[in-house]
Amino acid sequence: MVERARWQYCQIEVGANNTGFLRQFFTDREPVQTDLHQNWPAMVAKLGDQGWELVCAFPNESGRGRNPLTYVFKRQL
Repeated sequence: MVERARWQYCQIEVGANNTGFLRQFFTDREPVQTDLHQNWPAMVAKLGDQGWELVCAFPNESGRGRNPLTYVFKRQL
């Protein structure tokens, strides 16, 4: 029997002014949220170094800036 891959997910929500936050999701506890304070490009690079892969980006409804986007990442557990 083939074992299915299990994934961990996180997302970054960013507004047009490059402010935003990182939200990490876990199966055994509540999500953890970190405010990025205009440092989201460095966070994206760090996520890549940690094995996170960008799986999609889409407009969000949070109203954080003129053109808010949400980036969703995954990595294998």
